[in-house]
Amino acid sequence: MPDSNPAVHHDLEDVVNYLIECCIKDADGRLSVDELMDAIGQRTFGPLLLVPSLIAVSPVGAIPGLPLFTSIVIVLVATAILLHHDHVWIPRWLGRRSVDAGKMERGLTKFRPVARFIDHLLMPRLTWLTWGPFFYLIAVVVLLIGLVTPILELVPLGGIPPNAAVVAFSLAIIAKDGLWALIAFAFTIASGAWLVQLAF
Repeated sequence: MPDSNPAVHHDLEDVVNYLIECCIKDADGRLSVDELMDAIGQRTFGPLLLVPSLIAVSPVGAIPGLPLFTSIVIVLVATAILLHHDHVWIPRWLGRRSVDAGKMERGLTKFRPVARFIDHLLMPRLTWLTWGPFFYLIAVVVLLIGLVTPILELVPLGGIPPNAAVVAFSLAIIAKDGLWALIAFAFTIASGAWLVQLAF
């Protein structure tokens, strides 16, 4: 099950820079889901989870309606992992959805210093938490996060904690950093507690 793509580096700031380049190069000023998926590579599950969750927690996530589509992509990627598929299927209607490339570029540019800081904290450790059965456990948790995030989005900034958890899970997979998997589980528990409080 491939987990890397020469076009998307394992450095978070490089991923952000790569997405910014995609926005700049876009000819019609709109960046579609299909274009993003093609740029990332549909067999690279770590980056495929990272990019939509990263977009959702960055200032780009404030664009109306965008968090819903990033959640759908996260669900589809997690489902592909659990079904042992070697690529992610994106329905045509979702693939055609697009975002203003200029707004996305500006939002990701603001997020770049945060990405640079996070990169200094990443390193291979506790690697057993990022492969084998734990890899599929992460996929299950990410799937659940993707399903409940649209509900949390009803609360201002409510989608940030669960999407931050997906970012952490993605970084754990990409960098083989089990500590980030533990951080992601902590984010998930906090988000679950928040959801229970909202419900009751």
